[in-house]
Order: sequence, then structure tokens, then C-alpha cells
Amino acid sequence: MLKKLKKKKRLLYGLAFSTALIGSAGAYASHEGAFGSNLVGQLADGSVQTPVNQLITPAGKQIEFGGNPISAAVNPNGKTAVTLIGRNNYGGNGINVADLSTGKLIKENFSLGLTSMWGLAYSKDGSQLYATGSKSGTGKVVVMSIAGDGTPSIQKTYNLPKPAAGGNINPLDLAVGPQGQLLVALNRDNSLGVMDPKTGTLTAKIPVENAPSSVLVDGDTAYVTNQGGRTAKAGDATVDSSGTQVVVDAKTGATNTGSVSVVDLKTNTVVKHIEVGVQPERMAQSGQYIFVTNTNSDSVSVIDSKTNNVVQTIDIKPYPNSHKGSAPNAVKMADGKLMVSLGRDNAIAVYDWKGPKKKPELQGLLPTAWFPVDIAIDNENKNLVVANADGIGSRGPARNLTIQGITVSGRSSYAQVGSLSLIPFPSAKDLVKGTKQVYENNNWYGLKHLNAKPRKHKKPVAMPERSGEPSTIKHVFYIIKENRTYDQVLGDLGKGNGEPALTQFPKQVTPNLHKLANTYPLLDNMYTSGIQSASGHQWVMQGTNTDYEDKETDTGNVKSYPGGAGDAMAYAPTGHLWDQAAKYGVSVENFGEDTTGFTGPEPFGSWMDWYKDYQILSGQKQGDLHVPVGSYGATYDIPSLGPITYKPFPTFDTNIPDQYRFEIFKEQFEKHVKNHDLPALNTMWVMDDHTAGNATGSPTPQAMVADNDLAVGKIVDLISHSPYWKDSVIFITEDDAQNGLDHVDGHREPAHVISPWVKKGITNSHYWTVINMVRSIEQILGLPAMNQNDAAAEPMSELFTNKPDFAPYSFEQNQIPLDTLNGQPDSNKASLASTDKVTKQTEELSKQWTEWSNKNKKLFTGKNASPDEVNANMLNHSVWYATKGFDKPYPGDKKAHTPAEVEKQPESSAPSPADND
Repeated sequence: MLKKLKKKKRLLYGLAFSTALIGSAGAYASHEGAFGSNLVGQLADGSVQTPVNQLITPAGKQIEFGGNPISAAVNPNGKTAVTLIGRNNYGGNGINVADLSTGKLIKENFSLGLTSMWGLAYSKDGSQLYATGSKSGTGKVVVMSIAGDGTPSIQKTYNLPKPAAGGNINPLDLAVGPQGQLLVALNRDNSLGVMDPKTGTLTAKIPVENAPSSVLVDGDTAYVTNQGGRTAKAGDATVDSSGTQVVVDAKTGATNTGSVSVVDLKTNTVVKHIEVGVQPERMAQSGQYIFVTNTNSDSVSVIDSKTNNVVQTIDIKPYPNSHKGSAPNAVKMADGKLMVSLGRDNAIAVYDWKGPKKKPELQGLLPTAWFPVDIAIDNENKNLVVANADGIGSRGPARNLTIQGITVSGRSSYAQVGSLSLIPFPSAKDLVKGTKQVYENNNWYGLKHLNAKPRKHKKPVAMPERSGEPSTIKHVFYIIKENRTYDQVLGDLGKGNGEPALTQFPKQVTPNLHKLANTYPLLDNMYTSGIQSASGHQWVMQGTNTDYEDKETDTGNVKSYPGGAGDAMAYAPTGHLWDQAAKYGVSVENFGEDTTGFTGPEPFGSWMDWYKDYQILSGQKQGDLHVPVGSYGATYDIPSLGPITYKPFPTFDTNIPDQYRFEIFKEQFEKHVKNHDLPALNTMWVMDDHTAGNATGSPTPQAMVADNDLAVGKIVDLISHSPYWKDSVIFITEDDAQNGLDHVDGHREPAHVISPWVKKGITNSHYWTVINMVRSIEQILGLPAMNQNDAAAEPMSELFTNKPDFAPYSFEQNQIPLDTLNGQPDSNKASLASTDKVTKQTEELSKQWTEWSNKNKKLFTGKNASPDEVNANMLNHSVWYATKGFDKPYPGDKKAHTPAEVEKQPESSAPSPADND
């Protein structure tokens, strides 16, 4: 009888996969794409559409709250669970306590007085709770006492020292040792800290390997995962990661090692470093075996604690022959099964693990909310307690604005709502149902169709049905801009799903973007996938985002801030678009994207110096350039960028007008036209729509956005009047949409697809994200998908036509003088809304916001320039007043605020890149 039951269970588990795969091609063909014309947010059936090409339909009971939970723990008494919010300004600010018997919060937003948080651990008797985090650049450990109802009270907060690299020591996970000592992963110090919780004394810092993140205690031994892998040896390729040279792949620049350090707690010494997969994260123990999740290898390493050897490696493949990209990041043994959290798949993978000598069977999948990061076990109620960092997305309180009696709601990408999922230990039936749901949520139905092998002798078409089949398009231009929502720019278009009340850069400011939206397909339902630049550029160029970078975003980036580049640990092992192109023999040239600096021997000069250089290069003025072209060059840390980057093209710096960038691109493009050698893929970063607020000497926000608009218009004009127009397509996206509000969702963006081979004048409301744009580029150039995300993404085929219209585009001249600088006489009159009432109060507000912008100008320009170094909520207010008037309250505010008042708002530090220099 027992054998028959086991056989029946295996059959049920197998049904989940066979049902999905058998129906794949038919399912894909039978409906309007994966997500149709869904809007991001909650749908009529209760599911949630995310901006990363996934639906959310979490199993079990959901407990929602503001912010991004990064850790979860169950009290040893089994009555309550706690979760820790990663940062204090995405909608939450500390600890949430849930009653496990009722599934309800009994304490919400208990503040720890920290700006970023990470680790949680109970004392063995549950009377104490410990947490790690940071404030004002200092790592901290918080000690709390726990009341009978499970609610915490802060007893003490201890400061941690600076690491050898300087800056923040960045404490991550912690555990309680056998003598009650706290063991803290000191991430930027590459050490394990040993702390006395009664005195706060750091009794030891035990050197481990690179970027320790998680700690597990087994008797008198501690196991520490090293995200950054082993210490570099002579001859290794290395790239900097926040002060440490980490071992990387010599081409992609992504880390390619991982290790676990074994620490003898009696002597506080490392006895062994165990090689595991890439970027190991959280661990769990069952008997003598320790399970280690390897986020960038899609694997789980099994260590035998008796020998400290890896005795098994479990490959995480949620579907047969899957691409990499599941990002396993947490693991627990429960109900006799191995439960693995798949961060990027929004799922728990359930394995039947019977020891290291037998290959474990994947029994099925359970859907979670968005981006699960931690698992705790509620044995009393037989539930998995899953912390979902992104929960249901940016669905927090909307910011309301009332104009002429009409109220509209604007949403910010920072209004995050996270969740805990209480998921019952699954039955066979649960796993069948759950697996089907995970397949549907991730668009894994139809994968065979989406990634079918190319057929021979196919006639070239604009968008091939299969990657590798011929296209009439031979050259792709991929242009990345900065930070605007759809409503900010195109809300006044007069067609499509726009909200004019939220428009800050209307047709007068952006005549080219408006003309392009009217001439080529209007995409009014397209989304950026990242919240800010550090995640946004990864999504734009990789079609995915690593577990490391997603968590850094959710916890305030206290280790580093790779605003596109600048930290090897942020790069996906599956590479960037240009890596995929090089792998398959497709030529590439890069203009600015993912470069890290722009340096040269001459004094850098002012915005006006670079503007005059543009005028000289364009023939409008005579004279010598203040910086000869080529004397300044773009720098980079990703090895594969070096050979393909055109060095004279500047990186992010709002002190350089986009007109200058256009002239540099134009010169190189015309050489390609002359030499008949234009690369197939051309990536470009034109970023001055970011603006520099009200900083004196910088252009007004309108002038800066107008500069960006004109540059984009000129680029399209240049290409469309060249011999290459006949076989080219131009994709334009924002890297993120963080610097504005949108009435649909804070990730919705103004994006464009421009070519003779696209349908003109249409409004397309299909749900698209930048992942679909990446997939479209791959499909046209014949590149296979890089990872699970772009493998499941549909190309934007319905925008294309095989009846081309070769009419060129002529750019629209700017209507706002580009050299309208903040601080000039009447600059406000040229840029502010005509209804602005000039009073003493508005003049004083204007003065204060100018002072704030000037104080932060160094973060917009020069060697310290970074896409997000400045406080985003402050910049958003500054630009709102500059565009709408200093008498117009920012949506959600009751009046126009001073900088000091805005700084006190919950979103005041979003984002807060690391200050670890």
C-alpha cells in the first residue's frame, strides 16, 4: 500500500510539469500574448501585474505592509514571527510582528532608528531579538527585549567600527553563538564580527573571504557565506567591489567564485574555505548537512559538516533545460522536504531530498509574492513564513493632486508594499496547482515556441518569428535616457492613457518626443523594470537583475552604488547585451552606457564651456575647443566594454549638454557611413533629462529636458537621412522612472520604437517592459535569450510591418533656449508655469530650493557625478516647483514646502546610494 501511495505522489508531481509542457505552444498561440493589455497593479481577479513581465498570485495567507522586508524569523516559542524592512523610506521603517495563529499584524512599523536594515536573530530562549543595520554611514547592532505578546522594545544600539576600506562596514546577517555571543557578517570588512550583546564590545574580527553575507552556527563552528567569493590570487582577473578586488570573469566582469568560510568559535580562527557556487547567500542545516544557496549559479551546495566538504550540488532548474536566472537565495528543510526560495521566479521550489547520494527530485513549485528573499518555518501551524521583498510592488499610498476641482492620483516607484506569505506545508495537490500557477505567472507556457530553433530558407521580415531567422533590419540603436514617467512627458499628448495634470515637460519643452510619439507607435503601457539607476541599467542592458543588486536597492545600497556600473557583484553571470552580441559574432559600439567616468588632463570647465564646444563643433561659432575631442575619455570597469566603447563620448554628467554628446556621436556615425562599417548594435546613454534641479549655473529643468529632447530628435534625424535608415531600428527607453509620478504606476515610461519597419501613427496599449525591448533587439539581431527573463519575454512583433515607409524624420527645433541657466535674470519667467504667483513667499521658496540645489550640485556634475547620489524626493520637489510654480503643492502635499520640510517626509532619502568613498 505504501509503495502505491508513493507512486501516486510521484505521478501527481510529474503531472504539473507534463501538463505545462504539453500545452506550451498551443497556450502561447491561443491568447493575446502573455499579459495582453494589463496595466501594472492589481487586476480584477486579484492578481498583481508587476513591471518585470510577471504576475503575482501568492499561495497561502498574505500579510502586507509598507516597505521591503529583507529578513524574517520565527520566535522560538512558535507564537510570532518578525520581519525586518530593508530601508526606512520605501513605505516602512523597521520591524513588523505577526501573530502566527491568526496571520495578523500585532505590531507594525516598529522603528529601530536606522535608515537601512538587514539581519535578524532571536536569542535561544526568544527573550531577545537582534538586528543589524546602518545610520549616517555607521553600521549598527540593535538589541531588543521581547514582551510576552512578541512585541519588541529597544534596549541598546551599538556602533560598529569603520572597515579597512573606510566608509560603512555594512553589517548583514547575524547569528547567536554557543556562548550567547553575536556573530555578524561584516560585509565590507571581509570579516566575521564577534560581539558581546551585553556590552557591545566587538571582541574579535575574524578575516574570512570576500563580502560575507550570511552566518550559520553548528555547535562551536560557524559557517559564513562569502558573496564575493575567494580572495584573489596572482593572475586572477579582478574588478573592484566597494573597496575589495573580487575575482571576475575576464570578459563580463561578473564575479565567478563563491565560498563558505568555516570558523572555529573556540579559537576564533578560520579552519577552512569551502568552494561553492557563485554569490552564495543564505543557508540551512538538517542533521549533519548544510545547504547553501548560490544565487548566481542557480544551485544549492550541500556541505557535510563532519568533513566540511561539498558532497552534492543541486542544480536549480524550475523547468526542463531552463536558462539561468532563478536566483535561489534562501533554503529550509520542512516537512521532510527541501524548500528553496527562487527570488527571480517568485516561487518556492520543493525538493524530495533523501541524502547526498541520491539526486533530489523537484516535486513542484509554490507561487509567492514578488521577489522572495527569506524563509522561516512555523512548525506549530505547519506553515512556511516567506518574506517577499517587493511584495505587490509600488502600490503604497498614491499622491493626490486637485486641479480646478478635479483630483488625480500620482504613483511613485518608491511607494513599496512588501509582504509575508504564510504558506501551508504543501500536499501533492498543492504542488500540482502551484506549479501550473508559477508557469503561468512567469509566462513559461510557450517557452518552446518563444525559443524555437530557426528554420532555414525563411524570407527576411522586419521582426523574425524565431531568433536566428533573417530580418530586414540589420542595425539597432538602443538609446537609454534618465528617470521620467509617461505622464511627466506625454500626459498632454491628447491621445493614449495620459494625465495632463501630472505633465511637467509638455510639448513646448519636448517637441521631438511628442512628434515621435505621434509619428511612430505610441506606447502608453510600457514600463521600466528598475526603481532607480543601480537596478534600472541592469534591467535595461541585462534583461534581468541579480539577487545582490535587488537587495542592495531594497536596503539603501550601503555597500556600493553601481548606477549602471561600478561594482562587479552587480553584474549578472549571463552578461550584458553586448556580451551576447560578441558571443555570437554581432558587432557592437557603445556610447556612454555603463561607463563610470569621463576624465582628462585639462580643467573640466562649466556647462557653458561644454555648450560653446558644441556650438563650435556644430559650426555655429568659431574658435578653439576648451577641451579637444579625445583628450577626455570615458572610463569603465567591465572588461568587455573597453574594446567597444567610443571613449570621447561622455558618461553621466549634467555639466555636459546632450548637444555635445550628439556632435560626438554624429562625427563617429558619419565615419561609419563613409567607411560602410556601422556596427549592428549601437548602445547610447543620453541622460540630461535627469536635470540638476535649481542649481545656479546649470540649465533650468525645462532647458535641460529640452536639450535632451533636441539631441534625441537630431539623432533620429541623422540616422533617418543616412543610407542606413533603410535597415535600422531605434529603441528608446528610460533606465527608470523614479523622478516623477504617473497615474497608472511609477514605473510607466515614455518609450519609443522608431524605424521604416514599424507601424506609423498607431496607439499600442499592449503591456510591455524593457525586457520585451531587450528581447526584440535579440530577435532582430539573431541572438538567443540570455536568461530566464528574456527567454520568457515576447518580442514587440505587433509594432512592426513588412511594408516599410522610408520617409525620414526631421527634428523639431527647441522652443526653450537651451542656455537658460538657473540664477539668470528672468530664468523663472522663461521656465515656470505662467500661472505662478510671484509673491514674497514664492520668491523665498525659490531661493531656498536654489540653495539646496547648489549644495548638491557636486553630485550632478564632475568626478563625483552619479545618477542617484542626490536625494530623489528632494530633486522631484525641486523640479516640480521649477516646472509648475512655487505656489503649486507637490502631489500629496497640502502646500508648497521648503527643503527642510520635504527632508522630513518618509520618502526623503529615496534612494540613498552608499557613501563609502
